[in-house]
Amino acid sequence: MTITESDLRELFEHDSETGPGRAVTLAGVDRRIRRTRRRRAGLAAGVAAAGLAAGVFVLPSGGASVTPEEVWTGVMAQPEKRYGARQVFETPLDESFSAMGERVAFDVPRLPPGNAWVEVSCPRGARVLVWENGKYLHDRWCEEARLTPEGPAPEELSGSSAFFGLGQPGTGRLEVAVVPAEAVERLGRPLTGERDAQKVVEAAEDGRADLRIRIITMRVEPCDSEPDCQFADEPAPTVPPRLPMPED
Repeated sequence: MTITESDLRELFEHDSETGPGRAVTLAGVDRRIRRTRRRRAGLAAGVAAAGLAAGVFVLPSGGASVTPEEVWTGVMAQPEKRYGARQVFETPLDESFSAMGERVAFDVPRLPPGNAWVEVSCPRGARVLVWENGKYLHDRWCEEARLTPEGPAPEELSGSSAFFGLGQPGTGRLEVAVVPAEAVERLGRPLTGERDAQKVVEAAEDGRADLRIRIITMRVEPCDSEPDCQFADEPAPTVPPRLPMPED
């Protein structure tokens, strides 16, 4: 242990007040200095604790003191912060077109993380053939009711649609061909693969119709009190989530 000048001065002052003691040894000096330092540390800690307590129970403005009971009551009265989640829907692609019986291409913007699906508004009973990045994937019947903020709308009010999810991550180009159901039936077998899809498109007659394609994305984000925020201790909503609607 390093012995400082202040340590020795304190020992000399103590000896001058209490009188001469036993023979002085280095080990004895070392022990006495250690005891002195521990005593000084204890006093300093006590002073610091007293100052801290005084600072806690005195208002910064110099007003009346606050009792510990009042502090504890104030802490317990604070409302517990709740965390939930909500669904966020967006429409990064919304375009109208009219060509039936041919492949129509659309550039897909960069999509945020989450779920994404496609809605093609088309005549009831038609078939929608789908390609992503030039690769044929599947076909869908145009027979489902279109979506509204309150859920599926009556057919007589909104027409019909075909729905499907984006099958490949990072899709940059989406192609659809809306064809009459007869064009697929003339194939004489289930439609499978690029060759069959191309035959169906070539056999379909060109036509015009009011068509529309939308890509709808959904992601979940944390929330605490915003609208549509759902919490784990609350029952699941019975009203369908609010979806973005096309601008007519």
